[in-house]
Amino acid sequence: MTMKDDHRETHYNVELTLDPDQGLLHANVELLCSSIEQQCSNLEFYLHKSMEVKSITGSVPITYQFDVEQPCSFPFTPDAGTLKIKLTQPMEDDKLLRIWFEYEGNIGVPPWEVNRITPGWVELGFYATWFPYNPELKQFCYDVQVQIDPGYEVIGLGEVKQLGEGLWYISQKQPSADMVVMASNRFCRLRDAESGLEMELDYVDVAKWVIEDVFKKGLQALKWYSEWFGVTSSVDMRIVITPRTEGGGYARTGFIVLPRIGTESYKEQEVSYFSNLAHECAHLWWANAPVNSWEDWLNESFAEYSALMAVRELFGTVHFESILAKKLKRSEGMPPIKGIKRNEERAFTVLYDKGCLVLYELEQMAGRKKFIEVLRKTFQQKVSSTAEFVELVGADVSNEAKKKLNRLLSS
Repeated sequence: MTMKDDHRETHYNVELTLDPDQGLLHANVELLCSSIEQQCSNLEFYLHKSMEVKSITGSVPITYQFDVEQPCSFPFTPDAGTLKIKLTQPMEDDKLLRIWFEYEGNIGVPPWEVNRITPGWVELGFYATWFPYNPELKQFCYDVQVQIDPGYEVIGLGEVKQLGEGLWYISQKQPSADMVVMASNRFCRLRDAESGLEMELDYVDVAKWVIEDVFKKGLQALKWYSEWFGVTSSVDMRIVITPRTEGGGYARTGFIVLPRIGTESYKEQEVSYFSNLAHECAHLWWANAPVNSWEDWLNESFAEYSALMAVRELFGTVHFESILAKKLKRSEGMPPIKGIKRNEERAFTVLYDKGCLVLYELEQMAGRKKFIEVLRKTFQQKVSSTAEFVELVGADVSNEAKKKLNRLLSS
């Protein structure tokens, strides 16, 4: 499926009804996207396997098939079926394609556990493929109207307003690669600002003293990153600490999601909790590379190493070196970064651990000051490929550093 790279012409309008007690959702979705190439008549979207499709219609006549038997080819949406849509009549030049979807179902708690619809906690994003998703759309804007029990508050990626009792509205006018909707009947929050960034932290079921400490450390991480890499274009950030213990964290532009922080274990695991938060904060700076190939190391390895740099600043060299030693041990026998398939079982270790060791080696070669200058240029120039980054290292550090970096990425 090929679409013009004009994100202003890719837009979702969604009417979403949620029933947390039953784990149910019902959605009416209108998708507007730029006119596809004239010879292309077959489109594919991912949608959660549990969804019962009520109807799909288009601005041109279409037929569709929902395949829930074959494994999903996209590595981040294992619970998705493939929605195959065929245009039975060609699009006119310069016309927007409109497709209307209606479906409902129960996603409950998917095996990956990142997204869920459960009593007291709703968390939806593309991992659950709760909306018709295609990675080739890359980025899109959206308006989502959410109907839910009046006892719930809704937050999400975008501007959120309450329209009435049990009725909420999320509008994302900045192009995004995800559509995140969350709801709870137990939200609490803190707000503050640092380095020009407005920061809000929403949380469920965590002691306030823990949240205040996390909040303070998050602001400090943002300050360091701004000093090291330059000021990000995002002017505000929302951090959500969820009540779930499984599924890990993730980051979208200006929006960070973390799993539960245990009050009892906080002091003992303070470095680990901070490292997770600092990693996700760093994605405000490291999110320019493709996420579905080995080039994702430019996002994940850089965010992880940035977090380690923050750990070094806050907790000292001993903790920094201890974490590196564990990463070195886990990286033994791992395949090269270059060429690793993103859905390969070992990709997590390669990108999060081995990639950090490569950046550590680069820091040792360049020296800390020059290394930070290289990272700053990488961010400011929006480097999105390893080839670009390697050339930057060659120009700003040395040809020897460039050669060694290539060897490290290929071994």
